[in-house]
Amino acid sequence: MIFRLPIIHIFIAVFSFCLFLISLSAQLFGNMEPCQLCLVSRYLFLLITIFSIFSIHYKYTKFILIFLISSLFIFSLYHLGVENHWWQGPQSCVSELPSLSNIDTIIETNKVFCDRANWMIFGISSTFWSFLASAFLTWIVSISYVLDYYLRKFDD
Repeated sequence: MIFRLPIIHIFIAVFSFCLFLISLSAQLFGNMEPCQLCLVSRYLFLLITIFSIFSIHYKYTKFILIFLISSLFIFSLYHLGVENHWWQGPQSCVSELPSLSNIDTIIETNKVFCDRANWMIFGISSTFWSFLASAFLTWIVSISYVLDYYLRKFDD
């Protein structure tokens, strides 16, 4: 029964790395600038990729992987809430109405704000897609560990 978890970890690594590459290529080739919260999500996907590979061989990295996936899920929900104005985001990342004193700096910097949908995929915000991906990863990891726990119990 030991073969089940490595397959899940390989799937998580490939899935997370593909999401990392999609977001990076959208920035590099599609000129889609990410906000600060998008960058954090992007590098959480990269960390999940790394720890899912290491968790195949090292026992205690599985707990770090679960923590990272849970953190990504909570952070993606937070980012989705900031974008949809459910709650306030960080001041450095939230748009404000331009005034005469800051209009020049906003125009010159082309700043990307976290409380706006910066780019859409099939008419849906990339933040929502990131949230769905993190929810999917959380679901996959939860189900696989629960199943693995009970299947090992029955094997003993």
